[in-house]
Amino acid sequence: MKIKICIVCFLFFFSKVYAQSSSNKQNYADSITQVLKKQLPPSSKRFSDSLVNLAKHTKSDSLRARVFFKLGFYWRDINRTVAKKYLVTGFKYGAKYPYVKAVYYHYLGAYYYPVDATKSELNYIEADKQLSKFNTDEAYFLRAKGWGNYANLQQQKGDELLMAEILLNKCIPLIKKAGVNEFLAKYYEDLASVFMNQKQYDKAEKYFLLAIATFEKIELWDVVHLYDAYIGTTENYLYNNKITEAKRTLEKAKNLMPKCNDSLSHTEYYLAECIFYRENKAYDKSLQSANTGLKIAVKINDEYQIEVLNIQKYKTLIAYGRYQQAAALIEDIVRKNSSKSPTNILACFYDLSEVYDKMGDRNTAYVWLKKYSVLNDSLNKQEVLRKINALEIKFKTAENEKTIMNLNAENEKTKLITRNSRLANWLLALISLFLLILAIVGWFFFRNSKKLAIQKDLNHQQDLKDIYSQQHIQLVEVMLNAKEDEQNRVARDLHDGVGGMLAVSKMNLAHYINESNNNDSDLQNVVVHLENTMKELRRVAHNMMPEMLIRLGLEASLRDLCESIASDKLKVEFQCLGIGNNLKSREQINIYRIVQEAMANAAKHSNAKNLLLQCSQNKNIFFITIEDDGKGFDTSHIDIVKGIGVRNIKSRVEYLKGKIEILSQENKSGTSINIELYVTA
Repeated sequence: MKIKICIVCFLFFFSKVYAQSSSNKQNYADSITQVLKKQLPPSSKRFSDSLVNLAKHTKSDSLRARVFFKLGFYWRDINRTVAKKYLVTGFKYGAKYPYVKAVYYHYLGAYYYPVDATKSELNYIEADKQLSKFNTDEAYFLRAKGWGNYANLQQQKGDELLMAEILLNKCIPLIKKAGVNEFLAKYYEDLASVFMNQKQYDKAEKYFLLAIATFEKIELWDVVHLYDAYIGTTENYLYNNKITEAKRTLEKAKNLMPKCNDSLSHTEYYLAECIFYRENKAYDKSLQSANTGLKIAVKINDEYQIEVLNIQKYKTLIAYGRYQQAAALIEDIVRKNSSKSPTNILACFYDLSEVYDKMGDRNTAYVWLKKYSVLNDSLNKQEVLRKINALEIKFKTAENEKTIMNLNAENEKTKLITRNSRLANWLLALISLFLLILAIVGWFFFRNSKKLAIQKDLNHQQDLKDIYSQQHIQLVEVMLNAKEDEQNRVARDLHDGVGGMLAVSKMNLAHYINESNNNDSDLQNVVVHLENTMKELRRVAHNMMPEMLIRLGLEASLRDLCESIASDKLKVEFQCLGIGNNLKSREQINIYRIVQEAMANAAKHSNAKNLLLQCSQNKNIFFITIEDDGKGFDTSHIDIVKGIGVRNIKSRVEYLKGKIEILSQENKSGTSINIELYVTA
């Protein structure tokens, strides 16, 4: 169903652009619209043929590229080789168009989404960066979709808090600008699911109801999403013990069932219905709902849904008091373990222990409780399991060695008994063998000693390098700290000393003019000049000792810096994601100085119209990206250029054990600076 939505939304915006072309193109757009009206499935060959036919006949390279992107998305889950071929072909046609190139990165992110999360994330971020230059409905829509898929990838990694942050701060604001209410409702539903998984049922209820209200206000081409929203709301009500409300939303979902052809959604309905009837102690109806859902899940071969439905079924059997049937069903789930979910199996072990305890079989209950304890330890105490495995390996090794020694002793005894007559010859042979073994052992010992000596020498050299590097870093730290302290001292002296004297001079001069009623324009100009001098002095002092950094922290200081650099001729955009609040003061100052110096250089020398600052943090790694669209320069001579700006940046990057990359070319527009720093996590 997600693929169908993507196709519809693409063609919705696609038709807006395409409608402005020639009448011949309009005929093909109309043919695509007819395909949608018939609601052909995503795997329909007629849909693919319509796109191929459109690509052949259009004269616009940008339009042809967009069609090839859509074909690549269509083939993504059918044949990835064909899908990649279409994407590459589309890029060839659209590379000269900045907007089409930005769209390409969006579809490349979608191509990698099912198989490579890292590549998918990188391409979605690149697409967002390029699409942010365009203020169109489609650009907002594609950015929202890209961030939505990025958020889903974070959820798959277990970071639902980051997913919620992206949905609130990226997806929902962008999709509101695009005006696509169906996706707005979907993002409300995703956000509600996150809160429900975190057991914040009241917050989840708020966003579920927002999703339902939004779905109900628009004309849906497929009711499956409204249907799913009713089911999700029902489950949230049941978890929050709101039975009356759950009944109401469950009935609404039931009324939509004839219009919904999605079998997976039907299994979700019967799952919610099973829980609802069990909470109302209607156990026969609860079992009937579970069995109906199981028939559908078996038909579509969805092993995960089969396991989840069986889990709810045995919970109903337990509540019903039918412990024998419940125990048999739970043991069947454990035996099959279809979903490979250790959490589900852990719950089954515990429930089996409870069931057998209620049946009076204490021994079996203890066995399952012990299995539960072992699995629980394996999930929560991996270090203990590792140590146990290590001890087991040592034990088995010792046993094997003991067995080998016993076998060797028996063999020696047999040889002594059977070959007693040739004892002298054997003694000579044993002595020869012993000497040979001794020689081999000596050779191995000599070789290992030589390797050990070489390794020690290498380790010694590495230690010397590490000591030198540490000393160099300490020297840089002392220099940077001294420089920062000196700047702060000078800033205070300028602000409190020189600034104060200028203020007194201005006040005395103004008082003199007022007292003497002197309207001399030259004196008035002196007063104005003193006021401007005081403002410039305060600006210099602020740059040398930023108050925002001291009072509000790094993110607010960087945002204030961007606002101070921005002007009518220079647009500055600041993007920030995941910056922690626990960075050390020195680290924050160095990061601020790096950004301040780099952005000042860009504003001063590049003649750029747009300047982008991106800052993000992943654990103990801090990323900085600064890009402008001004004139480039030759980076091969950057180290010998006069001035200390770049040298200061590199010194601070080296102090934070980081890396810097400057991408620019002379006589070409655009410069990109990428910096990676190590900070306190």
